[in-house]
Amino acid sequence: MATPVEPVEPVEPVEPVEPVEPVEPVEPVEPVEPVEPVEPVEPVDDIESLRAQLAATRKESARYRVKARETADALKAAKTPEEFQAVADQVTSLETSLHREQLARKYNLPDALAARITGDTDEERDADAKALSVVVGSRPTGRERGGLDPTTKAVPTDPRELAKLVPRERR
Repeated sequence: MATPVEPVEPVEPVEPVEPVEPVEPVEPVEPVEPVEPVEPVEPVDDIESLRAQLAATRKESARYRVKARETADALKAAKTPEEFQAVADQVTSLETSLHREQLARKYNLPDALAARITGDTDEERDADAKALSVVVGSRPTGRERGGLDPTTKAVPTDPRELAKLVPRERR
């Protein structure tokens, strides 16, 4: 038996393709520096200390909002290049002060040491804050303050238990 052959449809001729112009080479892109991961905040068990931190942060935020309004008003009122420069210097001073306080919070430094963080650039101030935190050391928080060492074994107070600890002479 022969298999039947199906008829094939005629194919339309394909139009010739125009040559493509060469593409200019693309310059290599510089790699992007990775962003430092944000250090996780240690959990705080004391609610009162959290409330105090929140109140201090709100007070600080309000102070910076007032300074920002005053600076914006001074900038609007500035008419000469000297006045613009004075306002620009004030803005730089405020940004530096804010960065110092942020670093003090990041490295758990007392507020009194925030003003002692020095450096002309953000990186220099960050390095100085790290050095200060090493010198000052981390302050104990929460349950870590004082008390006995939990890894040591407690000495019994019962006289019978104490007597069991005394070595007996062997015969």
